[in-house]
Amino acid sequence: MPVANDGPLMNSDLGDKLVELKSLALKILETDPKNSDALNGLGLVSMQLEAFDYAVSLFQEAHNIAPKREEYTDNLIKSLGLLSQSMCDAERLPEATKFLEQALLIKPNDVLLMSRLSLILGLSNRNEEALVISEQAISSQPKSAKAHEVNGLALLGLDRIDPAINSLRTAIKYDNLSASLHSNLGLAYRAKGDLVEAIKCFERAIDLDENHIQAYNNLGVSYLESHKLDRAQEALAKAIDIDYHFAEAHFNLSRTLLMAEKFEAGWEHNEWRWHCPTFPSTKRNFPQPIWNGEDIKNKKILVWSEQGIGDEIMFANTLPELVGNSASVLLECSERLVPIFRRSFEGMHVFSREDPPSPEIKNFNADVQIPLGSICKFYRTKSTDFPTDHNGYLRSNPKLTKEVKSLYSSLGPGLKIGVSWRSGNPIVGQHRSIPIKFWHEIFSTKGCHFINLQYGDYKEDLTKILDATGVNIFHDNSINPIISAEHWFSQIAALDLVISIDNSTMQVSGALGIPTWTLVSHNPEWRFGLNRLDHLWHPTVRIFRQQTQGEWVPLMREVTKALTLFIKSKNELGST
Repeated sequence: MPVANDGPLMNSDLGDKLVELKSLALKILETDPKNSDALNGLGLVSMQLEAFDYAVSLFQEAHNIAPKREEYTDNLIKSLGLLSQSMCDAERLPEATKFLEQALLIKPNDVLLMSRLSLILGLSNRNEEALVISEQAISSQPKSAKAHEVNGLALLGLDRIDPAINSLRTAIKYDNLSASLHSNLGLAYRAKGDLVEAIKCFERAIDLDENHIQAYNNLGVSYLESHKLDRAQEALAKAIDIDYHFAEAHFNLSRTLLMAEKFEAGWEHNEWRWHCPTFPSTKRNFPQPIWNGEDIKNKKILVWSEQGIGDEIMFANTLPELVGNSASVLLECSERLVPIFRRSFEGMHVFSREDPPSPEIKNFNADVQIPLGSICKFYRTKSTDFPTDHNGYLRSNPKLTKEVKSLYSSLGPGLKIGVSWRSGNPIVGQHRSIPIKFWHEIFSTKGCHFINLQYGDYKEDLTKILDATGVNIFHDNSINPIISAEHWFSQIAALDLVISIDNSTMQVSGALGIPTWTLVSHNPEWRFGLNRLDHLWHPTVRIFRQQTQGEWVPLMREVTKALTLFIKSKNELGST
């Protein structure tokens, strides 16, 4: 017979009682291994001790011996559900799914089990399957609030927002006092862009459960997206008061504080990013202690990059100060950026990120380490800490840049303007991107040549522009940003102006000191601030802001007018 670990034992009398019951059951099983009552009793003790996998094996054995004993079957199903939940809590979703499927084989068409399975499939981004299971649950019990709730969540995962709202409202009809239902309905309204209704739902959830941390977190994010930063801070702080270890609330509070340019507090809460399951980076496990801002003039520091390539480029503007204040710096970064950073930061050791790490990192023998984004805690604590040099802090390959300039001069007289209209970010890219149909007026501007800086799938968009305006956006087939950052940087360095949405392109042009116009949605990232028309991180960036969510036409007209004046002023300067 397998022996279980005791798990987190309760204190005092209950713990002693469980130990006593466990000993008694084990004693019986030593002489009578097929005693189903003892197996069941030991399973119950194991559940209390949170040894769920052991409990499942015991209940399964008891069920096999006496399949008609309903309490054995019920306990087996319950233990499978608890084991599934523990796997879900540990983010082991495939195993969580497997145990629920096993429970459903024993008790088919159980609404609660099907609802749980639908929810976990949704968490696994298997939303089509989640929808099918939820529909089966509704068929089994049409008035089940839980079945309609998971149906709404599956629809929301499939971006079918209006049907999701309908399902969640139906669920509330059957259970109006569920705080989680109102909170999930708020998520659906927020996805629709209806922040007024979303806020009402989250506030209703809090009325029903004053300790509903997800409702406070979602309320804070909705206030942030409504540009009500003080209220966002209050809601997120409340979530943290309820559960200090709620990492997502800390991270969202950091976004709010950074948007409000309360940098010192914002960076502190930003350290919780490493505890958020959806954060897109893995923490590096180097042995050196983390640098906490102490004097390092005689110390060597290891810096490792994080997040996307645009974030690496933006946060790199802290590196000149770090190099100046330390004995030596080694940077581990994306392979594509190695030659750029080596050229730009004289005296800094730069190596590509590898698993396992490059031997050069061990040989460097650093005294301390820090992730790249965390340097801001010490060098970007107020708005006056940001760079003011319009020449930028990164350097392109001069030979390649000269070659690109020569090629583009053959296009004829006129300014060379790079354009990028789409973000590849899988989470927020849709909101950052500007559909190509809104660019027609800009591309019809005379006195310039437009250069395609859009990476990924761009050919269909270029054809649409040519058909609609007669303008042929020049695409340089010799340059692929995904393959060679050297050529990408040199291309952008050869331009007179870059017009781009919020993506890595504008980070490159801003870091190079190229005049850049960044077109941002009504709810941009914190790095653009709430109302700024300049950009703290890159002095040569000018921000154009969408005034109403989803309405791009007024912004694009503003950009077209500005472009006409920009070309006119450059031509006048050239003629004097």
